[in-house]
Amino acid sequence: MQTPPDITTIVLATGNRDKVRELRPLLESISARFRVTTLMDEGIEVDIEETEQTLEGNAILKARAIFEMLSAKFPSMIAFADDTGLEVDQLGGRPGVYSARFAPRPEGEKPSYSDNVRHLLQEMEGKVERSARFRTVIALKGTIPGHDDGRVFEHIEEGVAEGSITTAPEGKGGFGYDPVFRSEATKKTFARMTPEEKNTISHRALAVKRTISWLHTITNTQP
Repeated sequence: MQTPPDITTIVLATGNRDKVRELRPLLESISARFRVTTLMDEGIEVDIEETEQTLEGNAILKARAIFEMLSAKFPSMIAFADDTGLEVDQLGGRPGVYSARFAPRPEGEKPSYSDNVRHLLQEMEGKVERSARFRTVIALKGTIPGHDDGRVFEHIEEGVAEGSITTAPEGKGGFGYDPVFRSEATKKTFARMTPEEKNTISHRALAVKRTISWLHTITNTQP
């Protein structure tokens, strides 16, 4: 179906279905001026190699790649990319930008969620101080009708959730490091929260809310 020229399509620049499940509900009600789609919806399978040394660098790298790939398909489009890292103080901020590939694996193999959790607990064994934070950086690249004469823009927002690393997994929900990250706000691991509860306090939710606020500001729309 043809997208109306006054509608901006937001493309979630990730093939990670767990991220999509968290992001889509947060974005779907921005305003009638936006519609949300995913790479899967568009029939695209792409694995963009994260070669940058910072979350910001990887997020904008992905946003740029997807914008260049799909911008000709829509009258107006924003590529929406994020990169997230778990920063553990006792590990000098590791795994950070390498959170998704923290556990050692043979060349060419990506560690599973459980591999990474197991490796983190091994690294933290015997450590009393266990403070940590999740940090999400969201990068946008695109155009919006009426904004800045339709010129292409780039924009970055960030969200942080403070907490600590448990000594063993707790809970069955979430994904990634959620079973071992205890939120400072709720005193529960993300894996013990409902999706709705997590989406009120998580790093990703905070970054999305700031992004939505910015979009409302530049389009003169209301939540």
